[in-house]
Amino acid sequence: LFMQRMDTTLSNMKEKINNAQCALPLFTCLHVKPDVSELMFADWVEFSPYEIGMAKYGTFMSPDLFGSKFFMGTVVKKYTENPLHFLMGVWGSAFSILFNRVLGVSNSQNKGPTMEEELENIRLKHLVSNDSSDSEDESQHPKGTENTKANEEYQNSSQESWVQRMLMALVGDSALFNTREGRAGKVHNFMLGLNLNSCYPLSPLADLLTQESVEDDEPDTAVADPDEFERIYEPLDVKSKKIHIVDSGLTFNLPYPLILRPQRGVDLIISFDFSARPSDSSPPFKEILLAEKWAKMNKLPFPKIDPNVFDREGMKECYVFKPKDTSSEKDCPTIIHFVLANINFRKYKAPGVPRETQEEKDFADFDIFDDPNTPFSTFNFQYPNEAFKRLHDLMEFNTLNNIDVIKQAMMESIEYRKENPSRCSVSLSSVEARRFFNKNNLN
Repeated sequence: LFMQRMDTTLSNMKEKINNAQCALPLFTCLHVKPDVSELMFADWVEFSPYEIGMAKYGTFMSPDLFGSKFFMGTVVKKYTENPLHFLMGVWGSAFSILFNRVLGVSNSQNKGPTMEEELENIRLKHLVSNDSSDSEDESQHPKGTENTKANEEYQNSSQESWVQRMLMALVGDSALFNTREGRAGKVHNFMLGLNLNSCYPLSPLADLLTQESVEDDEPDTAVADPDEFERIYEPLDVKSKKIHIVDSGLTFNLPYPLILRPQRGVDLIISFDFSARPSDSSPPFKEILLAEKWAKMNKLPFPKIDPNVFDREGMKECYVFKPKDTSSEKDCPTIIHFVLANINFRKYKAPGVPRETQEEKDFADFDIFDDPNTPFSTFNFQYPNEAFKRLHDLMEFNTLNNIDVIKQAMMESIEYRKENPSRCSVSLSSVEARRFFNKNNLN
C-alpha cells in the first residue's frame, strides 16, 4: 500500500493541499474509557494535516506533537511524529481484528467468528490496562491466563504455516488480543494535568442539553437504547498518563461530529453510508439516526431524520433531509444521504443509457447483503476485480444518477448563504473567555 512511503506522516499532506489542490482530508477516531462502552461514552478525536485534537475540550496540537508527552498543556518530551500507517491502524480497528485472526486465537473449533462478530467483541470487552508505568521504553507485557485451547490447536495442527507458529511463539499469551487492550491504540495523554470544566458543549456557542431534553418524540428503534450516549458529557481523565483511541465507527459509522462544528459553517452535507445492513431491503437509516441524536444532545443543528420516509418512498439511491423551516431551524444543514442500493444500476449502465447485452445485464445483476456468498463486507480488504468494479461502478452510477438532486441542493444552499452572510462567522469575541457549567445548568 505504501511501498517506499513507510515514513510518510500526516503533516506531509500539507504540501498536497496548501493551495487547495485537493480537498482537506479529515480523519477520526474515538477516545474511550477503559470500562465504558463506546456507545455510552466516547470523545471524537479529529485529525487533519494541520492539527489533531478534541473539539469537545478545545484542545488541539500540530500533528507532529501527537503522541508526545504533555503536562499542563506543555510538551515535556517530544517524540518523532507517528507515521501515517500507524494512524491508519488507529482509525480502523479492523486492522487489529485481522491480526487477531493471524494469531489463530479463535475459540471456535471448526470456524473462527465472523469479522462482524469480532467487531462486536470490541464493543463488549473492557480494557485491561495499567497506566502507572511510565518508563522510558514504555514496555508493558501482556497479562492474563494462557489460552489453552488455542495452544492445543497450535500444538496439534500440522497445517499451520511457519508464520503462524512464529507469531504464536512470540506472543504466547493471547489474552492480550482478546481484550480491547490488544486492539486499541494507546498514546500519551496530551491533556495530562489540565484543569477542566465539569461539562462541555461541543460548540462554544451552545448551551448544554441533557439526554432527556433531546427529543420529545417517540425514539426510533435505532436509537431507543437508553444507554446510547448516556455518559458523553463526562470529562476525560486528566490524571491518566495514557489514553486509548479506537475506530470511530464503534459508536456510529458516520463522521458528522467533525463537520457539525459551527466554526466550519457547513450548509450542505453529501454523505455516503456504506454501513452493513441485515438485507438489501432493510431501512438504511440506523447510523444517521444515531448521528442525529448525538447532534441534538450537543445542541448542534441537524435536520429531522424521518425513518418513515422508507415506508412512504421505499428503497432509494439517496434521500434528502433538509430543515423544514430555515427561519426557525437556523444554520441547519441539508443532508443528501447516499446508501448502498442496487436499483437503477441493474437496468442502466449510465444514467438514461439502458443495458443491452446479456453480459452487461449479468454484470449489474447482484445483491449486496442478501447474497449469502457476497464478498462485500466492512472487514474484507481484498476483492476480486469483478466485485470491486461492481461496487465502484454502482456508486459512481448512483451519484451521477442523482446529480440534479445535488445541483438543486447546492443552489438552495447558495441562496441561503446570500440571505445569511454571517453563517460561519465565529470570532473569539463571540465566546466567553471562561464558561463553567454545573449541575444546575442541566436541569
